[in-house]
Amino acid sequence: MKQIGRANVSIDDSDKTRNISCVSMDTGVKTTVDNDNRVDQALRSKINQSTKLKSILESSIDHTNIELQKMNAIKKHLEFEKNINLKHWNVNTDRRGHRSQRPPRELVHDVPHKELKKQSELLKETQERYDARISDVDRNIIKLKSIRGHLAADREDKRSALDLDKTCKDLCAVDGTMVSLNMLPKNKSVGEPYAWRKSTMVAAEEAQTAHRQAQALRRNCFHLEHRRKIMEKEQHDILQRSLSSRVDQITKLKDNLTAQHAHVEDEISKAYKIKRKLEDAIAEKMPPLNLAKQRYHTRNKRPDRESVHDEVEHALLMQYNELKKCVEDLQSKHHAVCSHVAQLEKTRADLKMNIADKTRNLKLDLTCLGMAPTRPATGASLNSDALSLRPATGSTLGNFNMRQSMSALE
Repeated sequence: MKQIGRANVSIDDSDKTRNISCVSMDTGVKTTVDNDNRVDQALRSKINQSTKLKSILESSIDHTNIELQKMNAIKKHLEFEKNINLKHWNVNTDRRGHRSQRPPRELVHDVPHKELKKQSELLKETQERYDARISDVDRNIIKLKSIRGHLAADREDKRSALDLDKTCKDLCAVDGTMVSLNMLPKNKSVGEPYAWRKSTMVAAEEAQTAHRQAQALRRNCFHLEHRRKIMEKEQHDILQRSLSSRVDQITKLKDNLTAQHAHVEDEISKAYKIKRKLEDAIAEKMPPLNLAKQRYHTRNKRPDRESVHDEVEHALLMQYNELKKCVEDLQSKHHAVCSHVAQLEKTRADLKMNIADKTRNLKLDLTCLGMAPTRPATGASLNSDALSLRPATGSTLGNFNMRQSMSALE
Protein backbone atom coordinates (compact mmCIF):
# COMPACT_ATOMS: atom_id res chain seq x y z
CA MET A 1 0.00 0.00 0.00
CA LYS A 2 2.88 2.30 0.86
CA GLN A 3 4.44 1.63 -2.53
CA ILE A 4 1.12 2.37 -4.22
CA GLY A 5 0.88 5.62 -2.29
CA ARG A 6 4.41 6.62 -3.23
CA ALA A 7 3.62 5.79 -6.86
CA ASN A 8 0.57 8.02 -6.78
CA VAL A 9 2.61 10.88 -5.32
CA SER A 10 5.22 10.47 -8.06
CA ILE A 11 2.49 10.50 -10.66
CA ASP A 12 1.09 13.73 -9.21
CA ASP A 13 4.55 15.33 -9.19
CA SER A 14 5.06 14.35 -12.79
CA ASP A 15 1.73 15.90 -13.75
CA LYS A 16 2.64 19.12 -11.97
CA THR A 17 6.04 19.22 -13.65
CA ARG A 18 4.46 18.66 -17.07
CA ASN A 19 1.93 21.40 -16.39
CA ILE A 20 4.64 23.85 -15.27
CA SER A 21 6.77 22.99 -18.32
CA CYS A 22 3.82 23.53 -20.64
CA VAL A 23 3.07 26.89 -19.02
CA SER A 24 6.73 27.91 -19.27
CA MET A 25 6.83 26.87 -22.91
CA ASP A 26 3.66 28.79 -23.68
CA THR A 27 5.02 31.86 -21.87
CA GLY A 28 8.37 31.63 -23.72
CA VAL A 29 6.64 31.35 -27.07
CA LYS A 30 4.45 34.33 -26.28
CA THR A 31 7.44 36.35 -25.11
CA THR A 32 9.37 35.44 -28.23
CA VAL A 33 6.47 36.47 -30.43
CA ASP A 34 6.06 39.75 -28.55
CA ASN A 35 9.75 40.50 -28.79
CA ASP A 36 9.77 39.67 -32.50
CA ASN A 37 6.81 41.98 -33.09
CA ARG A 38 8.46 44.76 -31.08
CA VAL A 39 11.70 44.42 -33.02
CA ASP A 40 9.87 44.34 -36.36
CA GLN A 41 7.87 47.40 -35.43
CA ALA A 42 11.01 49.25 -34.30
CA LEU A 43 12.80 48.26 -37.51
CA ARG A 44 9.90 49.41 -39.69
CA SER A 45 9.70 52.70 -37.80
CA LYS A 46 13.46 53.19 -38.04
CA ILE A 47 13.47 52.38 -41.75
CA ASN A 48 10.61 54.82 -42.33
CA GLN A 49 12.34 57.55 -40.37
CA SER A 50 15.68 56.89 -42.04
CA THR A 51 14.01 57.06 -45.44
CA LYS A 52 12.44 60.41 -44.60
CA LEU A 53 15.67 61.76 -43.17
CA LYS A 54 17.55 60.57 -46.22
CA SER A 55 15.00 62.37 -48.41
CA ILE A 56 15.43 65.53 -46.32
CA LEU A 57 19.20 65.29 -46.63
CA GLU A 58 19.02 64.77 -50.39
CA SER A 59 16.67 67.76 -50.74
CA SER A 60 19.00 69.88 -48.60
CA ILE A 61 22.00 68.80 -50.68
CA ASP A 62 20.15 69.65 -53.91
CA HIS A 63 19.20 73.09 -52.58
CA THR A 64 22.73 73.63 -51.34
CA ASN A 65 24.11 72.78 -54.79
CA ILE A 66 21.67 75.24 -56.35
CA GLU A 67 22.71 77.94 -53.87
CA LEU A 68 26.37 77.21 -54.59
CA GLN A 69 25.76 77.58 -58.31
CA LYS A 70 24.03 80.89 -57.73
CA MET A 71 26.72 82.14 -55.37
CA ASN A 72 29.48 81.18 -57.80
CA ALA A 73 27.58 82.98 -60.55
CA ILE A 74 27.06 86.05 -58.36
CA LYS A 75 30.77 86.06 -57.47
CA LYS A 76 31.70 85.95 -61.15
CA HIS A 77 29.23 88.74 -61.87
CA LEU A 78 30.54 90.87 -58.98
CA GLU A 79 34.11 90.44 -60.20
CA PHE A 80 32.97 91.47 -63.70
CA GLU A 81 31.21 94.57 -62.35
CA LYS A 82 34.20 95.33 -60.14
CA ASN A 83 36.48 95.29 -63.19
CA ILE A 84 34.10 97.62 -65.02
CA ASN A 85 34.06 99.97 -62.01
CA LEU A 86 37.88 99.82 -61.90
CA LYS A 87 38.03 100.74 -65.60
CA HIS A 88 35.73 103.71 -64.96
CA TRP A 89 37.96 104.73 -62.06
CA ASN A 90 41.02 104.58 -64.32
CA VAL A 91 39.18 106.63 -66.94
CA ASN A 92 38.34 109.19 -64.25
CA THR A 93 42.02 109.34 -63.26
CA ASP A 94 43.02 109.81 -66.91
CA ARG A 95 40.45 112.57 -67.36
CA ARG A 96 41.64 114.41 -64.27
CA GLY A 97 45.24 114.07 -65.42
CA HIS A 98 44.24 115.24 -68.90
CA ARG A 99 42.57 118.39 -67.54
CA SER A 100 45.60 119.10 -65.35
CA GLN A 101 47.53 119.88 -68.58
CA ARG A 102 45.56 123.10 -69.04
CA PRO A 103 47.53 126.37 -69.25
CA PRO A 104 48.32 127.99 -65.88
CA ARG A 105 45.78 130.79 -66.28
CA GLU A 106 43.09 128.18 -67.08
CA LEU A 107 44.11 125.79 -64.28
CA VAL A 108 41.27 126.58 -61.86
CA HIS A 109 39.04 124.42 -59.64
CA ASP A 110 35.95 124.80 -61.77
CA VAL A 111 32.73 122.77 -61.65
CA PRO A 112 34.04 119.90 -63.85
CA HIS A 113 37.08 119.59 -61.56
CA LYS A 114 34.82 119.27 -58.50
CA GLU A 115 32.49 116.79 -60.23
CA LEU A 116 35.43 114.66 -61.40
CA LYS A 117 36.67 114.57 -57.81
CA LYS A 118 33.21 113.53 -56.57
CA GLN A 119 33.04 110.82 -59.23
CA SER A 120 36.47 109.54 -58.18
CA GLU A 121 35.38 109.32 -54.53
CA LEU A 122 32.17 107.53 -55.55
CA LEU A 123 34.04 104.99 -57.68
CA LYS A 124 36.56 104.39 -54.89
CA GLU A 125 33.77 103.78 -52.38
CA THR A 126 32.00 101.44 -54.82
CA GLN A 127 35.25 99.51 -55.37
CA GLU A 128 35.59 99.00 -51.61
CA ARG A 129 31.96 97.84 -51.39
CA TYR A 130 32.53 95.32 -54.19
CA ASP A 131 35.60 93.96 -52.38
CA ALA A 132 33.56 93.58 -49.17
CA ARG A 133 30.69 91.84 -51.00
CA ILE A 134 33.05 89.45 -52.80
CA SER A 135 34.61 88.55 -49.44
CA ASP A 136 31.13 87.90 -48.01
CA VAL A 137 30.28 85.71 -51.01
CA ASP A 138 33.53 83.76 -50.59
CA ARG A 139 32.77 83.12 -46.92
CA ASN A 140 29.23 82.03 -47.79
CA ILE A 141 30.52 79.67 -50.49
CA ILE A 142 32.96 78.11 -48.01
CA LYS A 143 30.14 77.70 -45.49
CA LEU A 144 27.81 76.12 -48.06
CA LYS A 145 30.52 73.70 -49.17
CA SER A 146 31.17 72.71 -45.56
CA ILE A 147 27.44 72.17 -44.96
CA ARG A 148 27.17 70.18 -48.18
CA GLY A 149 30.07 67.96 -47.07
CA HIS A 150 28.44 67.28 -43.68
CA LEU A 151 25.08 66.61 -45.34
CA ALA A 152 26.65 64.26 -47.89
CA ALA A 153 28.48 62.33 -45.15
CA ASP A 154 25.26 62.10 -43.12
CA ARG A 155 23.38 60.93 -46.20
CA GLU A 156 25.90 58.18 -46.83
CA ASP A 157 25.62 57.11 -43.18
CA LYS A 158 21.83 57.08 -43.49
CA ARG A 159 22.04 55.08 -46.68
CA SER A 160 24.35 52.51 -45.09
CA ALA A 161 22.24 52.30 -41.93
CA LEU A 162 19.08 51.96 -44.02
CA ASP A 163 20.56 49.06 -45.99
CA LEU A 164 21.65 47.35 -42.79
CA ASP A 165 18.23 47.83 -41.17
CA LYS A 166 16.52 46.39 -44.23
CA THR A 167 18.90 43.43 -44.18
CA CYS A 168 18.24 42.97 -40.46
CA LYS A 169 14.49 43.02 -41.08
CA ASP A 170 14.77 40.37 -43.76
CA LEU A 171 16.88 38.00 -41.63
CA CYS A 172 15.29 34.66 -40.58
CA ALA A 173 15.98 32.57 -37.46
CA VAL A 174 18.41 29.67 -37.84
CA ASP A 175 17.51 26.45 -36.02
CA GLY A 176 19.97 24.99 -33.55
CA THR A 177 22.06 28.17 -33.35
CA MET A 178 22.91 29.44 -29.90
CA VAL A 179 24.37 32.93 -29.65
CA SER A 180 26.83 33.39 -26.82
CA LEU A 181 26.39 36.49 -24.69
CA ASN A 182 30.09 37.16 -25.08
CA MET A 183 29.49 37.88 -28.81
CA LEU A 184 27.19 40.81 -28.06
CA PRO A 185 28.62 44.38 -28.02
CA LYS A 186 29.82 45.51 -24.61
CA ASN A 187 28.92 48.72 -22.73
CA LYS A 188 25.39 48.70 -24.14
CA SER A 189 23.11 49.71 -21.31
CA VAL A 190 19.39 49.34 -21.60
CA GLY A 191 17.56 52.67 -21.32
CA GLU A 192 15.88 55.35 -23.41
CA PRO A 193 16.74 55.17 -27.15
CA TYR A 194 19.23 57.81 -28.42
CA ALA A 195 17.60 60.68 -30.25
CA TRP A 196 19.73 60.00 -33.32
CA ARG A 197 17.59 62.08 -35.68
CA LYS A 198 18.22 65.37 -33.86
CA SER A 199 21.67 65.88 -35.36
CA THR A 200 20.24 65.40 -38.85
CA MET A 201 17.44 67.87 -38.13
CA VAL A 202 19.94 70.39 -36.79
CA ALA A 203 22.08 69.98 -39.93
CA ALA A 204 19.01 70.47 -42.15
CA GLU A 205 18.05 73.59 -40.16
CA GLU A 206 21.60 74.92 -40.52
CA ALA A 207 21.41 74.30 -44.26
CA GLN A 208 18.13 76.22 -44.49
CA THR A 209 19.65 79.08 -42.48
CA ALA A 210 22.65 79.14 -44.82
CA HIS A 211 20.29 79.18 -47.81
CA ARG A 212 18.41 82.17 -46.38
CA GLN A 213 21.70 83.94 -45.73
CA ALA A 214 22.78 83.27 -49.31
CA GLN A 215 19.50 84.69 -50.63
CA ALA A 216 19.87 87.76 -48.40
CA LEU A 217 23.44 88.22 -49.63
CA ARG A 218 22.33 88.01 -53.25
CA ARG A 219 19.63 90.55 -52.49
CA ASN A 220 22.26 92.87 -51.01
CA CYS A 221 24.41 92.38 -54.10
CA PHE A 222 21.43 93.28 -56.27
CA HIS A 223 20.78 96.45 -54.28
CA LEU A 224 24.49 97.33 -54.40
CA GLU A 225 24.61 97.05 -58.18
CA HIS A 226 21.32 98.89 -58.61
CA ARG A 227 22.46 101.70 -56.30
CA ARG A 228 25.86 101.90 -58.00
CA LYS A 229 24.36 102.22 -61.44
CA ILE A 230 21.85 104.88 -60.35
CA MET A 231 24.51 106.96 -58.59
CA GLU A 232 27.03 106.46 -61.38
CA LYS A 233 24.44 107.47 -63.95
CA GLU A 234 23.52 110.61 -61.99
CA GLN A 235 27.17 111.57 -61.50
CA HIS A 236 27.90 110.77 -65.16
CA ASP A 237 25.08 113.08 -66.30
CA ILE A 238 26.11 115.89 -63.91
CA LEU A 239 29.74 115.66 -65.01
CA GLN A 240 28.91 115.59 -68.71
CA ARG A 241 26.55 118.55 -68.32
CA SER A 242 29.19 120.53 -66.43
CA LEU A 243 31.81 119.74 -69.10
CA SER A 244 29.38 120.66 -71.88
CA SER A 245 28.56 123.92 -70.10
CA ARG A 246 32.25 124.61 -69.61
CA VAL A 247 32.92 123.96 -73.30
CA ASP A 248 30.12 126.38 -74.23
CA GLN A 249 31.54 129.03 -71.89
CA ILE A 250 35.05 128.62 -73.27
CA THR A 251 33.70 128.78 -76.83
CA LYS A 252 31.85 132.02 -76.08
CA LEU A 253 34.90 133.49 -74.34
CA LYS A 254 37.09 132.47 -77.25
CA ASP A 255 34.68 134.06 -79.74
CA ASN A 256 34.57 137.22 -77.63
CA LEU A 257 38.36 137.32 -77.40
CA THR A 258 38.63 136.74 -81.14
CA ALA A 259 36.28 139.65 -81.77
CA GLN A 260 38.31 141.84 -79.39
CA HIS A 261 41.48 140.76 -81.14
CA ALA A 262 40.02 141.74 -84.50
CA HIS A 263 38.93 145.09 -83.04
CA VAL A 264 42.43 145.68 -81.62
CA GLU A 265 43.95 144.78 -84.98
CA ASP A 266 41.69 147.35 -86.62
CA GLU A 267 42.65 149.96 -84.01
CA ILE A 268 46.33 149.22 -84.52
CA SER A 269 45.91 149.61 -88.27
CA LYS A 270 44.17 152.96 -87.79
CA ALA A 271 46.78 154.08 -85.23
CA TYR A 272 49.59 153.26 -87.65
CA LYS A 273 47.85 155.29 -90.36
CA ILE A 274 47.57 158.28 -87.99
CA LYS A 275 51.19 157.78 -86.94
CA ARG A 276 52.30 157.86 -90.57
CA LYS A 277 50.22 160.96 -91.24
CA LEU A 278 51.74 162.73 -88.23
CA GLU A 279 55.21 161.72 -89.33
CA ASP A 280 54.46 163.06 -92.83
CA ALA A 281 53.11 166.29 -91.35
CA ILE A 282 56.19 166.70 -89.13
CA ALA A 283 58.39 166.01 -92.13
CA GLU A 284 56.51 168.72 -94.10
CA LYS A 285 56.86 171.30 -91.30
CA MET A 286 60.55 170.75 -90.59
CA PRO A 287 61.97 172.36 -93.80
CA PRO A 288 60.03 175.67 -93.32
CA LEU A 289 61.00 175.67 -89.65
CA ASN A 290 64.68 175.16 -90.49
CA LEU A 291 64.45 177.85 -93.18
CA ALA A 292 62.92 180.35 -90.78
CA LYS A 293 65.59 179.57 -88.21
CA GLN A 294 68.36 179.92 -90.80
CA ARG A 295 66.98 183.25 -92.03
CA TYR A 296 66.75 184.59 -88.53
CA HIS A 297 70.35 183.63 -87.72
CA THR A 298 71.52 185.06 -91.07
CA ARG A 299 69.93 188.49 -90.37
CA ASN A 300 71.43 188.52 -86.90
CA LYS A 301 74.90 188.83 -88.53
CA ARG A 302 74.18 192.47 -89.57
CA PRO A 303 76.34 195.28 -88.19
CA ASP A 304 75.45 196.63 -84.79
CA ARG A 305 73.98 199.91 -86.07
CA GLU A 306 71.82 197.91 -88.50
CA SER A 307 70.88 195.24 -85.97
CA VAL A 308 67.46 196.53 -85.08
CA HIS A 309 64.16 194.74 -84.44
CA ASP A 310 62.49 195.67 -87.66
CA GLU A 311 59.43 194.29 -89.40
CA VAL A 312 61.40 191.48 -91.13
CA GLU A 313 62.84 190.19 -87.87
CA HIS A 314 59.40 190.35 -86.28
CA ALA A 315 57.89 188.42 -89.17
CA LEU A 316 60.67 185.80 -89.01
CA LEU A 317 60.17 185.34 -85.28
CA MET A 318 56.42 185.00 -85.68
CA GLN A 319 56.92 182.46 -88.51
CA TYR A 320 59.48 180.49 -86.51
CA ASN A 321 57.40 180.41 -83.33
CA GLU A 322 54.28 179.33 -85.16
CA LEU A 323 56.11 176.59 -87.04
CA LYS A 324 57.89 175.45 -83.84
CA LYS A 325 54.59 175.31 -81.92
CA CYS A 326 52.97 173.35 -84.74
CA VAL A 327 55.87 170.87 -84.90
CA GLU A 328 55.90 170.44 -81.11
CA ASP A 329 52.16 169.83 -81.16
CA LEU A 330 52.59 167.25 -83.95
CA GLN A 331 55.45 165.59 -82.07
CA SER A 332 53.35 165.40 -78.88
CA LYS A 333 50.53 163.81 -80.80
CA HIS A 334 53.00 161.45 -82.45
CA HIS A 335 54.35 160.43 -79.04
CA ALA A 336 50.79 159.81 -77.77
CA VAL A 337 50.01 157.75 -80.85
CA CYS A 338 53.20 155.70 -80.38
CA SER A 339 52.28 155.05 -76.73
CA HIS A 340 48.77 154.06 -77.82
CA VAL A 341 50.19 151.75 -80.48
CA ALA A 342 52.51 150.13 -77.91
CA GLN A 343 49.55 149.60 -75.58
CA LEU A 344 47.52 148.13 -78.42
CA GLU A 345 50.42 145.85 -79.34
CA LYS A 346 50.62 144.63 -75.75
CA THR A 347 46.84 144.11 -75.65
CA ARG A 348 47.00 142.22 -78.95
CA ALA A 349 49.77 139.95 -77.61
CA ASP A 350 47.78 139.28 -74.43
CA LEU A 351 44.66 138.55 -76.43
CA LYS A 352 46.59 136.28 -78.77
CA MET A 353 48.03 134.34 -75.81
CA ASN A 354 44.64 134.18 -74.13
CA ILE A 355 43.03 132.91 -77.31
CA ALA A 356 45.73 130.24 -77.61
CA ASP A 357 45.09 129.21 -73.97
CA LYS A 358 41.34 129.11 -74.59
CA THR A 359 41.88 127.06 -77.74
CA ARG A 360 44.06 124.56 -75.87
CA ASN A 361 41.65 124.45 -72.93
CA LEU A 362 38.72 123.94 -75.29
CA LYS A 363 40.53 121.09 -77.03
CA LEU A 364 41.39 119.44 -73.70
CA ASP A 365 37.81 119.73 -72.38
CA LEU A 366 36.39 118.39 -75.63
CA THR A 367 38.77 115.45 -75.41
CA CYS A 368 37.85 114.95 -71.74
CA LEU A 369 34.18 115.09 -72.68
CA GLY A 370 34.72 112.39 -75.29
CA MET A 371 36.72 110.20 -72.87
CA ALA A 372 33.60 109.50 -70.79
CA PRO A 373 32.59 105.82 -70.59
CA THR A 374 29.24 104.61 -71.86
CA ARG A 375 26.32 105.99 -69.90
CA PRO A 376 25.35 103.22 -67.45
CA ALA A 377 21.86 101.73 -67.42
CA THR A 378 19.82 102.04 -64.24
CA GLY A 379 18.52 98.44 -64.20
CA ALA A 380 20.64 95.77 -62.52
CA SER A 381 21.68 92.90 -64.77
CA LEU A 382 21.07 90.16 -62.17
CA ASN A 383 18.22 88.62 -64.13
CA SER A 384 19.40 85.17 -65.24
CA ASP A 385 18.35 81.94 -63.57
CA ALA A 386 21.79 81.51 -62.04
CA LEU A 387 21.61 85.00 -60.49
CA SER A 388 17.90 85.01 -59.66
CA LEU A 389 16.96 86.17 -56.20
CA ARG A 390 14.04 83.78 -56.16
CA PRO A 391 14.44 80.10 -55.22
CA ALA A 392 14.91 77.60 -58.01
CA THR A 393 11.92 75.99 -59.70
CA GLY A 394 10.29 73.55 -57.33
CA SER A 395 12.46 74.54 -54.38
CA THR A 396 9.58 76.28 -52.61
CA LEU A 397 7.54 73.08 -52.79
CA GLY A 398 10.62 71.11 -51.78
CA ASN A 399 11.16 73.33 -48.75
CA PHE A 400 7.48 72.95 -47.85
CA ASN A 401 7.66 69.17 -48.14
CA MET A 402 10.90 69.11 -46.18
CA ARG A 403 9.33 71.19 -43.41
CA GLN A 404 6.34 68.82 -43.34
CA SER A 405 8.69 65.80 -43.11
CA MET A 406 10.67 67.44 -40.33
CA SER A 407 7.48 68.29 -38.44
CA ALA A 408 6.24 64.71 -38.82
CA LEU A 409 9.54 63.35 -37.53
CA GLU A 410 9.45 65.66 -34.56
